[in-house]
Amino acid sequence: MKRILIVLPILIVFVSCAPKNQALNKSISAMNQEIVDLQKSIANLKMENDELDRKITVNKTKINTNSQAISDINNDVTYLTNEISMIKERLETSKPAVQSGDNKSMSKDNQTRNAKTETAEQNDNQIVIIEDKFSDKGSLYSYAYELFKSGKYYESRQKFNEFLSLYPKDSLSDNAKYWVAETYYSQNNYNKAIENIIQMIRDYPDGNKVPAGYLKMGLAYNELGNRNEAVKILKELIQKFPASGAAARAKEFLAKWE
Repeated sequence: MKRILIVLPILIVFVSCAPKNQALNKSISAMNQEIVDLQKSIANLKMENDELDRKITVNKTKINTNSQAISDINNDVTYLTNEISMIKERLETSKPAVQSGDNKSMSKDNQTRNAKTETAEQNDNQIVIIEDKFSDKGSLYSYAYELFKSGKYYESRQKFNEFLSLYPKDSLSDNAKYWVAETYYSQNNYNKAIENIIQMIRDYPDGNKVPAGYLKMGLAYNELGNRNEAVKILKELIQKFPASGAAARAKEFLAKWE
């Protein structure tokens, strides 16, 4: 009888605690499920973040690769803008003047030619240089650049050097010096190309053509058979201007040379 009296309270306590234990177990189970769901969410966020990083890297590579093309397009736009201005100016100055007796003739100023030609020997070929007079620096630069695009490297070099002598501190001066180097490179005069690029980097260290200059200098050294110096220059370019289009091209050349 005594045993029954002792066991009976224990049973009553156990029975009364059973619902509480069930509730606690349910709460723990719910928390575990929330943890699992949270872990899944974290995993999904990590995957999305990795994909975003991949897309950013791809876009950055595309931007770097196209930066040089964008720079060339800007030069073309500058040329076309100035060319349009030149055409308008020439159309205005070519209008005939009306004189007495109902006789029409060109004015004396319009009869004066703005261009003269002279010859120069270059690589045993006769080269005709057109020396036009330009009223602004933009027209002079654009004309020099057009000569380069037309393959008239000697004439282009003269005009770019003329620009540099007139506007040594202009925002386009580093570009002009770069294109002087390009004219030499295009004529296979790699030593002179390197010399002018070194001068450009020295005189215009913050110029936008400096990365392209390093690339061209590396290629010039390679053409001269000095692969070690070429590799050194291209690695220096990548180190100093890692986000430039020139650096992206340098990596391509280094990969081919390995």
